[in-house]
Amino acid sequence: MKSSLTQRLARTLFFLIAATTATSMIIVEVFVYDVEDTILDLELKAEAEYFTEQLREGRFQPIKTAQLEVIFLPEGEAEALLPEYFRSRHLPFSQEVEIGQTTLLIVGEQLESPDGKLFLAQDITIMENREALVQLALAGVAGFMLLIGFIVARSGAGYLIRPFKKLTREVLNTTPGSSMLQITTDYRDREFCDIAQAFNRFLSELEHHIEREKSFVKLASHELRTPLAVMSGALNVLEQRQSLSAADQKTLARIRRAMQTMRDDTEVLLELARSEATESDVRTIVLQEVVQNTIDDLEHGQPDHAGRITVYNNSPGLRVTTHPALVRMLVRNLLQNALRHTRAEVEVRMIENRISVRDFGSGLPIKVTERLSSVVAPSANNSKPGEFSSATFGLLIVRLVCERLGWDLEIAQSDNEGTEFLIHVHNFV
Repeated sequence: MKSSLTQRLARTLFFLIAATTATSMIIVEVFVYDVEDTILDLELKAEAEYFTEQLREGRFQPIKTAQLEVIFLPEGEAEALLPEYFRSRHLPFSQEVEIGQTTLLIVGEQLESPDGKLFLAQDITIMENREALVQLALAGVAGFMLLIGFIVARSGAGYLIRPFKKLTREVLNTTPGSSMLQITTDYRDREFCDIAQAFNRFLSELEHHIEREKSFVKLASHELRTPLAVMSGALNVLEQRQSLSAADQKTLARIRRAMQTMRDDTEVLLELARSEATESDVRTIVLQEVVQNTIDDLEHGQPDHAGRITVYNNSPGLRVTTHPALVRMLVRNLLQNALRHTRAEVEVRMIENRISVRDFGSGLPIKVTERLSSVVAPSANNSKPGEFSSATFGLLIVRLVCERLGWDLEIAQSDNEGTEFLIHVHNFV
């Protein structure tokens, strides 16, 4: 599942705030430790120099206060006279030492004039306790900052994404058609205005394209109907002369039937091209009669197809309320596809509310099978260039007709043993 842009932006903002908080805490911690080092390296060493000067002038007196202790051990005297924390130190010495609950900063130096050892110890327990308190406070501040950062990241991400969500909703609510509402371009950010304007230009081009397509369909409708009307009139003239033999009249009937089929198919194709449903042509039909008539037309038109189609029907009285021309076109294209891809027989089975058309050829290409079995029906809006040609025009019509009728198309089998199409019929009486 793809992540949300809002969540990604919120995570990024929170990460930046957390990184800034952590960096600030580290800087404060380093500063606190630097204060200790400053006391140890500067203050106590300055004190050591002061007391060293007093020793040279003979004015030195040992000091022990609440925070500071200074002792001088002349050379040759035993270290037992020193407090335990001064003993056995390799001079020069400078370090923080913990004695029970007390923390001392100790500095020890070897003097030559006068000869001996000078020790200084400063009690920094209060500072250490304060440091622990400061660290606890810093942890609390860090937690509070992270909480604030989380809230700011969530609200900030929502604020930044708000115009993008608005733009997305407007785009999703746009319905393709000959007249589409333009989306608003009153955004504060220039980038969103550019996207909205670009999408509006695309909508304008799409409207022009749809308008041109409708004009073409109207023109094609006129151009296709005109020659059919001429052919129909010519057939009527031939029939009125009554000069044809019985065989010629039979041939004439076949021509008229083929012409009527062509007229119906033309209307169906134009209807499919317009993507409009015409309820006036809907009526109740016996499915077996439509299938059998379609088979008869195929066998009369192509003598080599005669005897190759076998029909099995356990529901001879199945009636369906639908478009007869669409059903006829559906069955004919399925049978033509099956007859074209195999020289063996083709089986048509009508079982309950299903129509099965099976051949025994080499099967369909994988790409065609995947395309016809997809949830979304193939159309000019969701197909790649050249994809229709790979699925053959007949199978494309099959899928479009099933979509229009509301029937389900299933490829039950497609391998080296043959192909079987299953049509799940609805709206049966």
